[in-house]
Amino acid sequence: IKELLRAFDNDHGQIEQFFKSGVTIVSVGMLLAAIILILLATNVIRTFVKYFDFQISKHQKSLLISSGLLAKKNTLLHPSKVQITEYSQNYFQKKIGLFNISLKQAHAGQQQSDKEVKTNNMEVPGCSALEKDEVLRMILSKLPQDGASYKPNFRFMNLPILFSILLPLAGYLVFYQYLPETKPFYPLAIAYVLVASLMIYISYTRQRITVSEDFIIKQSGIWEIAQEIIEPHKIQSISTSQFPWHKSLDIGHVTLHTAAGNISFSYGNYTEIKTLVNWWLYQVESTPKDWM
Repeated sequence: IKELLRAFDNDHGQIEQFFKSGVTIVSVGMLLAAIILILLATNVIRTFVKYFDFQISKHQKSLLISSGLLAKKNTLLHPSKVQITEYSQNYFQKKIGLFNISLKQAHAGQQQSDKEVKTNNMEVPGCSALEKDEVLRMILSKLPQDGASYKPNFRFMNLPILFSILLPLAGYLVFYQYLPETKPFYPLAIAYVLVASLMIYISYTRQRITVSEDFIIKQSGIWEIAQEIIEPHKIQSISTSQFPWHKSLDIGHVTLHTAAGNISFSYGNYTEIKTLVNWWLYQVESTPKDWM
């Protein structure tokens, strides 16, 4: 007992500092949890008010979309104006079989703000699989079929690792060395590195582009997996690029420009990309279909 008491007398405040560090970490964790809960609650309320009594119906060659709790909003949408059709699904939506659909319309040539772009797009939330397929048929005339799938090179992860892991970690290590107050937060730094590494890897494994006769489908996402669909005849222009240090590795990038935005595929096989570009240009030039 005397030895134990002597140890407490000689701890020089180490035990007190340990408990203070633990309280600090718990406090930060509770604050983050509270912020997440507030954001989730705000998003649920906003979605409920905006999409209350959501209805979509077909009138001749157009779609009538109506929704709203405080003010009913009616929108008439012509399928030919839709340039990019996107549907997405997060982990929880996958468990209950729901999808979100975004219909991105052609806009004027001038640069638009993010708010104007969102206003110009039509959102269809909480669709079942059958409803999602029915909306796709209305917009695209038929459901996209499977095609050739192309995945990026593993170097896709290089820049995210540099900017999301290595640089923040280096910054923390500098503070760790010169500011003792930051030392108790090293468990959070370790957790951040592990979570960020996992997210980057998941993003890499889910990144792909699928090409068929009638459709181009870009898949991306980490928590929420999105599928962006365009028809080749709606492509306005195509740009490709390749870093000088990637020439020997045959790695390149391609961007498909449409009147509603761009779809990019990075770190793909450059030889395959050039073949796809020639094929898409041929389709654009030879098809009798108009882009709108």
